[in-house]
Amino acid sequence: MFRHNPERVRTWQVLIETWKKSGKTINAFCRDRKLTRSNFDRWRRILAAEPRESKPSPPPAFVPIRVVAEPMAEVVLRSGIVVRFLLSADPEAVAGLVAAVGVASC
Repeated sequence: MFRHNPERVRTWQVLIETWKKSGKTINAFCRDRKLTRSNFDRWRRILAAEPRESKPSPPPAFVPIRVVAEPMAEVVLRSGIVVRFLLSADPEAVAGLVAAVGVASC
């Protein structure tokens, strides 16, 4: 696809936006600005066909986090399933989980 001079594109974008806000007819606007109607129409078609430049998306927002390393343990079941848990986890909950996973079939 043919690329147009970005400076020229911006100039015509501004001219066309100015015309839209002016309330004048294209002929009157072109006459006041000493533009040819054919050139004005050509640029209107060019700019209508080109994809609009999208505004750059804002940089991603990062939320500060604090990483706390806690000791972990793991249980490897006969089936090969690995259950990992924090050492501070409730022992009854861990035993229940290991029992439930141990009887579940894959």
